Parts: sequence; structure tokens; C-alpha cells
Amino acid sequence: MSILEASRKSVAFKHPFAALSFYLGNKNALHEAIILDAAKYIFGSNIDLRPWKNALSEITSHTLIPPNKNTFDVVVGNNLNTTFGKWIWCCVRVLQPDAMIETGVAHGSSSWIILNAMHKNGKGKLYSIDLPNHDTNNDYNFTLTQPETGWMVPDLLKSQWELHLGYAQELLPMLLNKLKKIDIFFHDSDHSYEHMKFEFETSSPFIRKGGLMLSDDVHKNKAFAEYVANTKFKALQFNKGGCAIAQ
Repeated sequence: MSILEASRKSVAFKHPFAALSFYLGNKNALHEAIILDAAKYIFGSNIDLRPWKNALSEITSHTLIPPNKNTFDVVVGNNLNTTFGKWIWCCVRVLQPDAMIETGVAHGSSSWIILNAMHKNGKGKLYSIDLPNHDTNNDYNFTLTQPETGWMVPDLLKSQWELHLGYAQELLPMLLNKLKKIDIFFHDSDHSYEHMKFEFETSSPFIRKGGLMLSDDVHKNKAFAEYVANTKFKALQFNKGGCAIAQ
């Protein structure tokens, strides 16, 4: 199955006023158009878009629990100023997952988005896997300091979070076998072809029907495209993030 391109270029002609607003400096209208079109493609054209619109409005409502202060003056990971970051937020808010697995935490930007959404849901648990202090060392963003993995996540959000430190090759199968079924899987760790393929193939049987496979950096190799083709999952790709739905 082919992957729908859900980038701003692909929807600019369909939503010209939102596109014009984007190029004048206001990204929100075009981001919303992209996400609503993507939701209709993934979940079907007859879905109720009101929960998606409500979720989008929450992003700018100033009701989110803020992350731990970024004293390092760097922009890290997926955030709520990007289409994919907003897509992650909306998926968690609308699907109301009970169990979600994330591989690759680094600073914890995506974890913070997911946990804020779960906090608003009043349910759900995020299980994250990463190497200790991986992608927070001086080879990535910092020169004089090395904060802990997931340092952005505030204490107020940690009751719905279970962080596992170690190799995904060992921890992911153990965690999946323990949980039996998950609602969403999100890959954002080692983006090599071999590792992405391993994570997709390992987690796929545990995703419930109608659940999602999310992945960052799908543009780096063919692992996501091959996964979608082999499983016949309906999928789309933002600029670099991918989403597939379990049939």
C-alpha cells in the first residue's frame, strides 16, 4: 500500500488561504488543515472531527503542564510547533490510549507531549525505553552538561510514566509480552534500517486493531515503507514522521 504524503506542500492547493497564512508567518491554520485531512484519511472520511479540533485548540489554550525549564537554550525533539508534534498530541487525546510504548526519549520532548495528553485524558500509561543519557550528551546538543534522559518531563506528569533504561532489543520484547496489547507504538530511537525494521516487526503483533504505529524520521531509509507494504496497513507521512493504522 502506498503512503499518503501529508505535508504542507501536498495540501497547499486544497487549502489556499491556510497556505497563504502559513507563508505570512501563522502556521496554525495550515497545520490544522493537514492534521484534519490526515485524520480523515487514516480513520475514514466519516469520522467526527470535533474531538480533533478540540485537541488542536488545547495546544494554544495555555492549560498544559509546562516542561522543566530548558536552561540550555536548545530546541530539542518533536514539539507542539510542528505538524508531527501536534499529530502525536491529537492522536493521544482522541484515541485515549490505555497503554502506549515509546522508544527513544532523549530530552523527553515527545514524552512531555504524550504525558500531558494522557494527563488531560485522566487515563493511560506511557512506557518509554532509551539508553541512559543517550542523545543528551555533548555529541548531540550540549557542551558542558549532560542531563538525564527525559529531563524535560516534570514530576507532575510522572505518575503515568514508566521509564525503562537499556537496550530496546532486550527491553521491548519483554515489555510487549508483559502488556499483551498496546494502543499506540512510537519509534524514535536508533533510526538505522535494521533497528527500525526490528522495532516495527516486534511491536506490530501487539498493536490492537485500530491502534497506531508512529515513527519519527521515516525518510531516512525504507524500513517504514516496507513495513506498511508488508502489513497492508494504511499509512501517511508528514515531512519526516510516519503513521500507520492497524487493520
